[in-house]
Amino acid sequence: MMVQIGISADPVAIVLRERGKVDVFRKDETAARDARKGFVLYDGDKISTGASSLCMIKYTDDKSLLRIKENSTCIIEGKKEAEETDKNIIVEVGTFFVDLFRPKGRFTVTTPTSVASVKGTKWWIVQNSPTKYIVIEGMIDCENEAGKFLVKEGQTAIFESMQSDPVIRLSTPEEIPSLEDDLGDRQSLEIEFQDSDGNTKKMIIDYQQNEE
Repeated sequence: MMVQIGISADPVAIVLRERGKVDVFRKDETAARDARKGFVLYDGDKISTGASSLCMIKYTDDKSLLRIKENSTCIIEGKKEAEETDKNIIVEVGTFFVDLFRPKGRFTVTTPTSVASVKGTKWWIVQNSPTKYIVIEGMIDCENEAGKFLVKEGQTAIFESMQSDPVIRLSTPEEIPSLEDDLGDRQSLEIEFQDSDGNTKKMIIDYQQNEE
């Protein structure tokens, strides 16, 4: 599949899969764009999913994946340095799953109660006052005005506010959200875009897509 885009900037991520209503708001734009498979994301794009909806994105510099579940909103930030992109997800509300594979650059998640830096590879963020981090593999560093906290595999950290210490305990099976989207068959997506210097480039992203 070939997708052409005309924005003169380096892509940060691309939509690999979507279901239902997925809106993207560009910087300085008030109208929403309908995000479908192949939709290219840039620094500062805001993603919003509706009821019974899902969006899965992949970052362009590595194989990092972000799954955004229904009724969720976040802003994707990406600052490119050489061949790496420092990534930050500003979470407003909803449920998100981070799945990292040999990440390049820094990867952080910013919520109303804390900032999480990645040491782990797979973890959930559930933002619905309070903030909940559920680590599936590896570990993450969390920080707020109360201090720095390490959350390990199999643990859940609950942050009530930016000023308070979190409650860190063992995760329970019932609090772990369902992925509900087995990846399935391998496919590729070819993207043609213009970089910040106006040069036309092509990018091929390999991924797996579940059967509908």
